[in-house]
Amino acid sequence: MRSFERQLLTFLGAALLAAAPAPALAAGAEEDAKTLFARGRELRGAGDCERAIIAFRSALEIYPEGLGALRNIAECEEALGLYASARRDWWDLRRAALQSTEAKYAGWSEDAEARYRALGSKVGTLTLEVQGAEGRQVRVALDGKPLDPRLLGVELERDLGAHTVELFYGGAAPLTERVELTPGAHRVVSLTVPPPVPARDAPAAPIAPAPRSSSSGLRTGGYVALGIGGAGAVAAAVALAVRAGAVSAVEGGCAPSGDGYVCPPSLQGDYDTGRTASTLFGVFAGVGLVGIGTGVTLLLMSPSSPPAAQGASAAQGAPAPRGALPSAELSLAPWPGGVGSRLRVRF
Repeated sequence: MRSFERQLLTFLGAALLAAAPAPALAAGAEEDAKTLFARGRELRGAGDCERAIIAFRSALEIYPEGLGALRNIAECEEALGLYASARRDWWDLRRAALQSTEAKYAGWSEDAEARYRALGSKVGTLTLEVQGAEGRQVRVALDGKPLDPRLLGVELERDLGAHTVELFYGGAAPLTERVELTPGAHRVVSLTVPPPVPARDAPAAPIAPAPRSSSSGLRTGGYVALGIGGAGAVAAAVALAVRAGAVSAVEGGCAPSGDGYVCPPSLQGDYDTGRTASTLFGVFAGVGLVGIGTGVTLLLMSPSSPPAAQGASAAQGAPAPRGALPSAELSLAPWPGGVGSRLRVRF
């Protein structure tokens, strides 16, 4: 059969079912309920009340007017020791029998009420309490099912046996307590919410080192500039000495020619060395002058210690306090084969 034909037949069947009279549907439901009811009676007769309850429940869902299924459920639960469940079903049967107009259910409300009261001394109760939950979101579960907060502190009928109470309060794991209900027992389970864990003290912020004063930066820059200038001066002096030696060799072995000299090939190297030394002298001399000038300027710009403090330090023979202006001295002196330089800085 093609898919289209199958869908068409399904649609027609649903339309016919919807068009069927309500009494016909009710009759079909009643017949199915009778079949399930009979199956439940067989299981109960065989001593299998647990499976019989399932069959009776199915029959009652299909045909709620069949109160016999509800009565058998209550009787099976009572036989299994499920007194709390039996009491609820006996009370439901009492209410349904009072509303029914079927003659066969006459007197059932009185029987159901009598059984309900008779089981009152056998049923166990649980009262759940939560302490320390002021202003906190908590949730209680009984046997894995959430408990309505309005039922906290209320005596609850529960079947005999073990029950698990869980308190969820936002911790890593819920608080759990197991309680065993015995016939007629009235147990109170009180759970206390642990106090909130105090937040750890925030680690103290590391103390940042105090920034150096601008005067310290000026002094440091001045020392660096003086060092560079001194090195440039020394290099210029060396280049000057090398040039002087080369000039002396050229003048002694070369013949003057116009603005230059005519040198034999053996003195060409001295001639080139002299020219290179002249160029380097100009570079290093410029670096030395700029460095020394910058260093001295920076040192002069940095504030010095008060004269009184300097005088006291000098009188006591102590070194000058930090912040005192250092003195620098650059001198050029004759040196074998040329001119030498000397840089002295006193702090």
